[in-house]
Amino acid sequence: MSKTEITVQTDRFESTRELLESVKRVLIGLLSNKKGLAGLTLVGTMVFISFAAPLIAPYDPEALGIGPRLEPPTGEHLMGTDDLGRDVFSMFLYGGRISLTVGIAAGIVATVVATLIGVPAGYYRGRTGRWLTTAIDMSLVFPPFVLVIVFAAYIGSTVFNIIVILALLSWPIPARTIKAKAISVRENEFVESTRALGATDFTIMKDEVLPNVLPVVFANGVLQVVFTILMEAAVSFLGLGDPTRISWGTMLYFAQTEGALSLGAWWWMIFPGLGIVVTAFGFTLLGTALDEVLNPRLQRRTWGWD
Repeated sequence: MSKTEITVQTDRFESTRELLESVKRVLIGLLSNKKGLAGLTLVGTMVFISFAAPLIAPYDPEALGIGPRLEPPTGEHLMGTDDLGRDVFSMFLYGGRISLTVGIAAGIVATVVATLIGVPAGYYRGRTGRWLTTAIDMSLVFPPFVLVIVFAAYIGSTVFNIIVILALLSWPIPARTIKAKAISVRENEFVESTRALGATDFTIMKDEVLPNVLPVVFANGVLQVVFTILMEAAVSFLGLGDPTRISWGTMLYFAQTEGALSLGAWWWMIFPGLGIVVTAFGFTLLGTALDEVLNPRLQRRTWGWD
């Protein structure tokens, strides 16, 4: 093995170790932050019970006549039953998997797209920067919720389609935030020094700008998950979700169309609604705490939690 290969492997090892140390510091920071701890607890609980549904759910969520129709919560049916005698608790657990999968996947994809567009838009000063900025501004003009409804109605509402639609329509807002941060980083002396040494624009964005923008990316990414979870729930509530899959949004849709509240079956709507609210609140706390951990200057701006 040549000295060059040894040097490259050593650099990779050091980079990996630094990355792991950074992740460790962030996790410790979140656990020591009250909002972060609360957010991790809420999100962790909802993710665990949803993806462990096959082990936890007492009944098949699609099985009809498991119990009496519209039975209130009991020891046998913790969240009651719906109009077909299905166990709402089992539906709640399985529905969480779809809602979380769509929300998290769409949020991650949207954040990646926002980063790929926002960083160059903030870094470049000339025509490229103006074109990318124009693309962001034009995308912000269109109301994402209306476009999601239109696309879901015309191209189909499978889980995959909903993820793609939400991701491609929800990136402009985080892209604008990331762009603003990239502009501030671009003005730093170390960026100019790196450019003076002959580094390419791609290298500068990758090695200098992106690492300094990542705190904003991560914080916005978590909040983007909140947005996509709520959007999926809203689309499903309007009857435009995947009818073959149970999600919290589709549970609300069928409860509403069957007149759950007029029949006094409050549990049919309350529990999936609580699932959405608790999950969104948990991710919001997590995003706020992550912003504080990665930006120490914000640590004094609390909501009375510290």
